Amino acid sequence: MNPVLVWVLAAAITLFHFWASRRKPKYWYLGGIVPALWLGALVFLFANGKIDLAEDWRMLVFPTAILLLIWLEGHEAAKKKELARMKAQDM
Repeated sequence: MNPVLVWVLAAAITLFHFWASRRKPKYWYLGGIVPALWLGALVFLFANGKIDLAEDWRMLVFPTAILLLIWLEGHEAAKKKELARMKAQDM
């Protein structure tokens, strides 16, 4: 696969993840799409013997943690924004 295409695809996925993580709390699950796909890819690779836990633990832990933290931070920011909007309407 062309390296430029890989970078463009990675950037698009990252931008989608940031966007989806910051949706209204009503749509909290949108931010979980990218982490769920990542975990699905890891399960698929592990099931096919492409991942060795002893060697590839960094590839498993760090991207997963980063994706989940982005989702959590975005969700908290969206809740705070929604709360501020509700307070503004009450006044």
